[in-house]
Amino acid sequence: MLKYSDLFENEVLNYLGDYLDFELSNLDKYTDWIKLTPSYHAEVIAGEGSGGFYVAYGEDETENKPILFISSEGQAGKLANNLSEFIAMIIEIPYWFDLLKFSGGGQLSEMRKAAHFMFSEFNEDYPDYEEAKAILKSKLVLPNISDPIGLLHSCMHNSDCTVLASDGLEYESLFNTSVSSDNNAWK
Repeated sequence: MLKYSDLFENEVLNYLGDYLDFELSNLDKYTDWIKLTPSYHAEVIAGEGSGGFYVAYGEDETENKPILFISSEGQAGKLANNLSEFIAMIIEIPYWFDLLKFSGGGQLSEMRKAAHFMFSEFNEDYPDYEEAKAILKSKLVLPNISDPIGLLHSCMHNSDCTVLASDGLEYESLFNTSVSSDNNAWK
C-alpha cells in the first residue's frame, strides 16, 4: 500500500505535479471548511491548479482512506478507494477530470468514447509522458488497475458521502452532461 510519505521524493513530486496536476507543495492543511455528510474526518492531501483539493476521508486511522476531489467550482466526488488506487488510476488516465466532464451525465460508454480523443490530445501535449509514467511506476508500489475508466466511473457512482457548502447546499457531482460529439474537434 502506498503511504503519503512515498510521494515526497522530489522526482515523484515533480512528475505528479507537472503531468498529473497533483500538487503536494504549499498545501493549506486547514480543513474546517470541509463538511461531509455523513460526518467523516477529512484530510487535504494535495491540491490542483484550478484551486481544487484531493481529500482522504473516513474514520480509518491508516492511509487506506477513500480519495475525494473537491473542485473550486462547487463539485465533488469520490475518485478511488485509497491513495494507491487513485495514483495508479490517474497515471493511466491523467485526463480523468475531462472524462467526467464528457460523461453524458455519468455514462461509462460516453467516458470511453471521450477517452480515445483525450488520450491522443494528452500525448500531443505531453510527448514524453510515457517516460514519466514508467518512472512513476518504478518508484511507487501501485496496484495494477485493469480498467481505470471503469474504476473512476464506479467510485463516482458509489460515493459514500456528500460535501456541503457553508450555506448547507450539497456540492454537485463531478459528472457533467457533455458528450464527445459536443466537441467539434473530435468529429
